[in-house]
Amino acid sequence: MPPDNAIAAQTIIARTYALRNLRRFQADNYQLCADTHCQVYYGLSQTNSRADRAIAQTKGLVLTYQNELVDALYSSTTGGITARFSDVWNGEERPYLKPVIDAPRQVWNLSQESLADEAAFRRFISMRDGFNETGRQVFRWNRKGTLNTLNEDLKEYLTKRKHPLANFTTIQRMKITKRSPSGRILNMAIQTDKGMLELQKNEIRSCFSVPRSTLFYIEPMYDPNKQLTGYSFIGGGFGHGVGLSQFGSYNLANLGWSPEQILAFYYPGTTLQPLNNSIVFWKDR
Repeated sequence: MPPDNAIAAQTIIARTYALRNLRRFQADNYQLCADTHCQVYYGLSQTNSRADRAIAQTKGLVLTYQNELVDALYSSTTGGITARFSDVWNGEERPYLKPVIDAPRQVWNLSQESLADEAAFRRFISMRDGFNETGRQVFRWNRKGTLNTLNEDLKEYLTKRKHPLANFTTIQRMKITKRSPSGRILNMAIQTDKGMLELQKNEIRSCFSVPRSTLFYIEPMYDPNKQLTGYSFIGGGFGHGVGLSQFGSYNLANLGWSPEQILAFYYPGTTLQPLNNSIVFWKDR
């Protein structure tokens, strides 16, 4: 069960997200959706007293950066390190959305060992202890994708996008060609019988059903005749990994961290303050 301070931190972030994104779907004549594309909301029938209490206790509080509402992104599980905005999406960087080792005390020195290095990344993924999400089911995972499954996923993805290689028969080789300092995959090259293609950033999660995030490495699987049968995906986290980790915040709250400390940890350089007329909701860019 989430501790009170984690619920309070989540409440502030949800409020900030909602206010910043009120214009997001203006062209379609609505403000926010109620699923994972925006924020999951099950309606008034799913309210509970603890959430209501957190809403009342944090009334009017929002998170800002240079007096602008932050892009209050969050995910279930970071896998031990948060991602910067551009690790997942294209667009202008948010200075407060950057790699943070998701642990209450130092378990890895990112300035000395960037996770853009493949060997360092594999060592990091092998670590399990000392993180805020240690013990959570999706903190670390090893999921196998058969060649048939991967072929079907890729074919469906390419067909929807009317890609010229959508008529391929089989994947021949997959290789991760570039990582970010947070270890997220920026580029993955895929050789098919019809030619080579490249997936970038969040495209990988959109395409393949096997990995739970883009924080993983792959190992080929072969049959006794040394024919490729699929790939093992070894990684961590669930979701995009940008901003607050919901499970990570539980641990920090259990350690006695306040909502303000939790938010400062996941969104460095930000300010928690009451909503007022001077705060910019969204700057036209």
